[in-house]
Amino acid sequence: MSKQSTDSPPDRYDVAVVGAGPAGGSAASALATAGWRVALIERKDLPHHKVCGEFLSPEAQATLRALGLYETLAALAPTPLTGATLTSRRGATLTMNLPGTAWGLSRYAMDVTLANAAVARGAVLLTETTVIGVVPDDHGVTLTLRGNDGTRSLYARTVIMAGGRLSTAKLPPAAPTRPREQLFVGLKSHFVGLTMPDRVELFLFAGGYVGINPVETGAANVCLLVRYDEFFRAGRTVEGMFTAIARQNPAFAQRMDGAQPLAETVCTVAAVDTHRPAATWAEMVCLGDTATMIPPLSGDGMAMALRSTEICVPLAHDYLRGACTLEAWRDQYCARWHDEFDSRLRIARGFQGLLSRTLVADALIPAGRFAPWLADYVVRTTRGAV
Repeated sequence: MSKQSTDSPPDRYDVAVVGAGPAGGSAASALATAGWRVALIERKDLPHHKVCGEFLSPEAQATLRALGLYETLAALAPTPLTGATLTSRRGATLTMNLPGTAWGLSRYAMDVTLANAAVARGAVLLTETTVIGVVPDDHGVTLTLRGNDGTRSLYARTVIMAGGRLSTAKLPPAAPTRPREQLFVGLKSHFVGLTMPDRVELFLFAGGYVGINPVETGAANVCLLVRYDEFFRAGRTVEGMFTAIARQNPAFAQRMDGAQPLAETVCTVAAVDTHRPAATWAEMVCLGDTATMIPPLSGDGMAMALRSTEICVPLAHDYLRGACTLEAWRDQYCARWHDEFDSRLRIARGFQGLLSRTLVADALIPAGRFAPWLADYVVRTTRGAV
């Protein structure tokens, strides 16, 4: 259970951060540390499970150090991961070394820990609270909130949007930008009963891919992204989808032999658009998946979310202390965001498209085995430097 003030929190803040995921929790913590009055708003209770690869790359850890949060998450004893494998439907396998040691860490533990760190540094945490209205004026923003105790208003000098892939400054969420058949469903469950090496394992199947890696609890996180039509073909259930993948990819079936799902960890999310155009500033700054989503196959989503916070926080600090205008904050953040992420997104999306084709995947994976520089190129160009 998350820590929450027992007193009625004040209605006026310097910053309201919407969304207590990696980007929002780290932003709230960093800005509260700087002395600003921060409200961190999360629509669900904490902790809760989320669809996520639960993989923190070495780049993500470097950003955590910069934000003063590395030791906070290291204390959760994440599982060290040093390599990755990619296996096609026909059994072609590519083994890659990671550029450093990654972490397997559940969102169930991570998100609440970051939120509690923000509270410990002075932020107010409002859980089970949904933002249903955003009205800016010349001096700040009024948020209309709906919680268990009804509707209320909160005023902040500025708002940071970090509520995930469907969150925008204009509520409710915008409609998908692509046809339904080009969208995906995300599924996740923790499993026990299988022994995992210190790596993340990726398996391809018709219409998607699934990743497996151990997390801090000793369980294995199994997370997949699948096209709508294949999910419907599998009966629109998590169990049916895992069964369909096992039929298509014998290596996945062998890996999962004897594994048992933990029912309380099962969750799904839709509709996932991995080609959604970037929205780095939608009336106010957008962090993480709110800005856009990198294909999960690249394993760098949480690193991007945390890095967007690292870019944003100094600019937000300058704005709040009167050292720059809102327009200057916007222009600098958007320029740095696009400079850092545009090429990564383009390459990751192209790589995902190629591997979604069985014949191409069966040709590319052996090519990566015999030309290691090709695999290294994909790894390096879809993530930042450590």
